[in-house]
Amino acid sequence: QVRQRIEQARRQREDEQRKRQLKAANVAQRWWRDARRADPDHPYLIAKCVRPHGLRQRGDELLIPLYSSGVLVNLQRITTNGNKRFLFGGRIKGTYSPLGIIEPGSVLCICEGWATAASLHQHGGYVVAAAMNAGNLIPAAMSLRARYPGQPIVIAGDDDRLTDGNPGRAAANAAAAAVGGQVAFPEWPEGAPDDLTDFNDLANWKLAHVQA
Repeated sequence: QVRQRIEQARRQREDEQRKRQLKAANVAQRWWRDARRADPDHPYLIAKCVRPHGLRQRGDELLIPLYSSGVLVNLQRITTNGNKRFLFGGRIKGTYSPLGIIEPGSVLCICEGWATAASLHQHGGYVVAAAMNAGNLIPAAMSLRARYPGQPIVIAGDDDRLTDGNPGRAAANAAAAAVGGQVAFPEWPEGAPDDLTDFNDLANWKLAHVQA
């Protein structure tokens, strides 16, 4: 009876989660459909030195689309001061936000944040999928590996040098191992400050350094 009650509670939790995720997906699809093209001068895009790359905007908030198996299931909303929120109850695990078109045989980069993906796409011409955070790197990479079994995958990891255990490196290495991919990290030039962590930081530091 105890086992039955535990199983019943688990099924009920999963059913409630599915309902929340479906509701969030419907909101995401409606908001995305009705939103305008993102303003290239949005403060977040200016701060990160990246173009909108197909993002949309609702009011002052940028909308970043998150897909699962080709279906829009969630949005990350970014305010003018850089605060980030997902839709309540929306699915995150295994989702990703793509930049570029995946061609057979071409390298697919997978990284954490959208701005990092935008820098890799903008400056390197890579096709990139943003997993949005370190905890979703493995689920997103496995989802993409299942969808594109023959694709060469490179995990473009964050280098959290000032954080104990360097979670960015650990997550990237684990994701690469999980999908039989390679891993890449920013190579910091001499004089680059230690609080830089990702490829967007690297691109912007180089830009400012060269201009200076």
